[in-house]
Amino acid sequence: MNRLSNWSIVFAVIGAVSFGCSFVFPKAFELLIVLGFSALLIGMLFSFGAMFKSEKGKSKFLPVAAFLLLGFILVWNEPFQIVRLLTWMKNSKTC
Repeated sequence: MNRLSNWSIVFAVIGAVSFGCSFVFPKAFELLIVLGFSALLIGMLFSFGAMFKSEKGKSKFLPVAAFLLLGFILVWNEPFQIVRLLTWMKNSKTC
C-alpha cells in the first residue's frame, strides 16, 4: 500500500467512527455527522487518487464502499437526516 491508500483508510475509519458516535451522543449529532461525512468524502477522494495512480492492493476501494454503505444506511434508517445535514452545511457557510 502506498501513501494515498493509507490516508484513504485513515479518513474512512475516522468517518465511520464519527457516524457511529453520532447516534450514541445525540447532543453532538450534527457536528459528528458533518465530521463523519467530510472525513468519508476526503477518504474517498484519496481513494480515487490511489486508483488514478494505480497503486497496488485492494484496500483503496474500502473508503468508496464505506462512503456508499454508510450513506445508504443513513438514508434508509432516517431519510430526513440527509436533508438536515445538507441544510446545516449550507447554512454554516460564511459568505
